[in-house]
Amino acid sequence: MGSIPIGRIAGFPVSVNWSVLVILWLFTWSLASTLPGTVPGYSTWAYWLAGVCGALILLGSLLAHELTHAILARRAGVEVFDVTLWLFGGVTRLGGEAKTPQGAFRIAVSGPLMSLALAVVFAGAAYGLGALGVAHIVLGVAWWLAGINLLLGLFNLLPGAPLDGGRVLKAYLWRRYGDPVRAAVGAARAGRVLAFILIALGLVEFLAGVLVGGVWLAFLGWFIFAASREEEAQVTTQQAIAGVRVADVMTAQPHTAPADITIEDFIQRYLLGDRHSAYPVADRDGSIIGLITLAQLRGVAPSQRAATLVREVAIPLPQVPTAAPHEPLTALLQRLGPGCGNRALVVSGGQLAGIVTASDLSRLIDVYRLASPHPRVGH
Repeated sequence: MGSIPIGRIAGFPVSVNWSVLVILWLFTWSLASTLPGTVPGYSTWAYWLAGVCGALILLGSLLAHELTHAILARRAGVEVFDVTLWLFGGVTRLGGEAKTPQGAFRIAVSGPLMSLALAVVFAGAAYGLGALGVAHIVLGVAWWLAGINLLLGLFNLLPGAPLDGGRVLKAYLWRRYGDPVRAAVGAARAGRVLAFILIALGLVEFLAGVLVGGVWLAFLGWFIFAASREEEAQVTTQQAIAGVRVADVMTAQPHTAPADITIEDFIQRYLLGDRHSAYPVADRDGSIIGLITLAQLRGVAPSQRAATLVREVAIPLPQVPTAAPHEPLTALLQRLGPGCGNRALVVSGGQLAGIVTASDLSRLIDVYRLASPHPRVGH
């Protein structure tokens, strides 16, 4: 949420989340505050300019880390939806899992290896530039980039989900036990152990007077704890609904909205008094051309509703996830995203058969969790 697309790199859509401004500031401040103690003699503006340049290069390093994951995933036959930079570095959104533990291992370890390789490159550049007599402040930035990339590479190899090291652990457990579900649960639980350790270390640092470092470490531990718990819930939920088809959860024959009526007419004639919050949009010949939800309606100012047609604000059909009625629900879940409010259109024989909504999915998952309170994680 809140991500800004910046284009395609190596064929992958790349976006930047607003939270990148936070880490950009932190990196800039950290470098600008560190350089005076290591390379004295420069003006304040020179240190801050070096800080901005170093922070931007580091963001490029984080992007290289994520793109390496994406490239290896594509080579392994895994669909890559997009790459996003955000507060904790980046995330590569995949449309599935590698078919083998070896493939999963290569995807997971590639990112940290890229960070470690960049650490070597920046260290080599600093050494070479020093021999050429380049300004000390430039060398300071290069050594800082080498150290940060080394730290990022090693940190990401810690064995616990959602870190890359947790993916490596999952691949190892998958190869050892032959059960990807058991492997995923094991990696998630290792992530929670790692989270508790980081939180404890953060509290120790905080009590010792290292306030910023202690709070950041504890916050990072909390994030890993929440993410690892969510991963385990996703894995066990997918296992519980493994035999469920899309047809079992969809709302059949949903109400549609004509493409050529105004937003005002649509609200008055369709939305008011109806329980639905998303409507497939039908053209004059009955073909479905998109989807309109409350989110699109909110984006139209009240003064413009009488002059704006439904087709003008609807999500175009190519951007709406679709599924076949007999498709496994787990396959559809991998394609859903927040852009359509976790909704998908169900198509059979070229005709609209139903719609899957977030409330449909929520109810199904709650029911199956109640029916399977102790999911099997392998033996």
